[in-house]
Amino acid sequence: MLIEKINAASFANGILRIEIGTTNGKGEWVDSGTLEIPGGLVASIINQLSSAASDISDKLTQINEEEPSPSSNGKKDKEKDKKTTKKN
Repeated sequence: MLIEKINAASFANGILRIEIGTTNGKGEWVDSGTLEIPGGLVASIINQLSSAASDISDKLTQINEEEPSPSSNGKKDKEKDKKTTKKN
């Protein structure tokens, strides 16, 4: 299920209902489903989602820090290696 938007949310009869929306091929918002979470689990589910999102964000940051910037294409590193080799 793709979630691009929360259209509505309600809490009744001990259940949190979240109507989910997404865009269709025409670019219009449409309902794509409903998440139903038992009231006693709402806090736990929210914490788990938050933790998962934080972990993914940390991993993406780590990956971006390890990769060379797209503008350099590693060219500076190659030039630096050539200079080091010539000196030795």
